[in-house]
Amino acid sequence: MKLIFKQLLALFTLGFILGMPMAWAQLTVITSIHPLYDLTQEVAGEHAKVIRLLPPGASPHTFDPTPRDVAQLETADLLIMNGVLDEWLVEMSEAVNADAPLFELIAELEFEPLEGHDDHGDDGHSDEEEGEEHKDEEGEADHDNHDHGGVNPHLWLDPTLMAQAVPLIAAQLADLDPENAQAYQANAERMVGELNELDAELIETLKPVAGAAFVPFHDAWPYFVRHYGLDLVVEIEPAPGREPSPAYIAEALELIEGSGAKAIFSEVQLPPRPAEVVAESAELPLYLLDPLGGSDGRESYSDLMRYNAQTILEALGE
Repeated sequence: MKLIFKQLLALFTLGFILGMPMAWAQLTVITSIHPLYDLTQEVAGEHAKVIRLLPPGASPHTFDPTPRDVAQLETADLLIMNGVLDEWLVEMSEAVNADAPLFELIAELEFEPLEGHDDHGDDGHSDEEEGEEHKDEEGEADHDNHDHGGVNPHLWLDPTLMAQAVPLIAAQLADLDPENAQAYQANAERMVGELNELDAELIETLKPVAGAAFVPFHDAWPYFVRHYGLDLVVEIEPAPGREPSPAYIAEALELIEGSGAKAIFSEVQLPPRPAEVVAESAELPLYLLDPLGGSDGRESYSDLMRYNAQTILEALGE
């Protein structure tokens, strides 16, 4: 009797699973960077499994996907990327012939683009050498410079642009999963409200340092600076992964001294030494910003943005 009971139970369980495939089905969404992962999770709720490829603390400029990362794309229903700095997601998708649609934020948002990195003058390379470098690397240097038609890609550091992004993400999910379209739309509407509230909060937080001289590590911050009214003096690293030359540092120090800057900022994902050298030479304190988040109390997009605003206020305030 026990054996018969076990067999019947196994058959019943199998029949139950096979008879209800749609009830348990979930979309699988692959995202490149943490801010897009968090916002997509908020929009998707319980109706999708959202996966982030770039680990917390890693830089998208130096990310080297593992075979496991690549394999995950084979079962994805949707790929979400920022554009420019995460082109490796396109390459991964092509490597496995993934069928999932690819949503690229930078191509879909309506915004006034800011220029990509222009090296701010002498970085130790002459114009001829720079041209040769781009020629020899056949486009690789373009990735390093965030060069995509000259557009800076760090859109997510302006919450108003992310308020524009979440309904677009919801629409992508709804196209693939019409049964849950209302849930995606409702979540997106809630998120738009929260992002607008976050923006108003950050405006108040940063109001005391409006117009202050701001010296970040690399070119992640132009949209943030434009929206919140800081004065971006110079970026310490001339391009991601390229150590600044002595000539570039000398020029940067001259600009910093003339600006009256109160602090220098390094970043979680990038080597701190160049920022340390500049801070020591300028005799200014060094503070740590995080453009991507994902750890240490910065798991949510809102917490990440609050952390950066509070750090800037502490560094540049009276």
